[in-house]
Amino acid sequence: MGVCVSGFNILSIDWRYFAIMDHWINIIPILIITAACVYIFITNDWRRMLIAYAILYVCAFVIIAQYWSFTFSLVKLITGLMSLVVMGISINRYYAIPEKKVKSELVFRLIALCLIFILVAFMVYRISNYLSISLEIVLASLLLVGFGIFQLGITHESYKLFLAILVLFFGFELVFSSNETSLLVNGLLAVVTMLIALMGSFMIINENETGEE
Repeated sequence: MGVCVSGFNILSIDWRYFAIMDHWINIIPILIITAACVYIFITNDWRRMLIAYAILYVCAFVIIAQYWSFTFSLVKLITGLMSLVVMGISINRYYAIPEKKVKSELVFRLIALCLIFILVAFMVYRISNYLSISLEIVLASLLLVGFGIFQLGITHESYKLFLAILVLFFGFELVFSSNETSLLVNGLLAVVTMLIALMGSFMIINENETGEE
């Protein structure tokens, strides 16, 4: 499948590329990541949203634990879950009642998300081959990065913005940490993740307390 202009195939998906996945069992966490991204878009209940974000971290952990050391992978998982807990504590104080989304908004979000997933399918093999990184890690990374960028572009609520930044940064980490094995650098990345969560927590509290005054 593709688009040809003057004999050149600009956009093409060869599904045989996905046959080179190192472990076919990884298709399960990849599908769960995709489903969690879709669920985050269709729900506005922040509690369920945080659970879906936690599922993203757990599924990514299942994949990277096969390529990185278990301790190193576990640090990424714990850091991500801790950042969600920090955000959840602040959200719980000010976002008790979720608002329902309009049907047309849901349709738009789902269509846009499908386009992002198609774009990821176009890019994943070339990026994996260029960076010499496992296809599973690159696919998970691109899904998270694409989801995070789109979430940043359509949301206006502070907690959703910072959750999107967290998942966007985590998607970047998956690729970066695959090539960078320095414990110091990856420790700094974990610190940055926690700082983003703390900054988001502060912004949520400050925004709502200022509004109440």
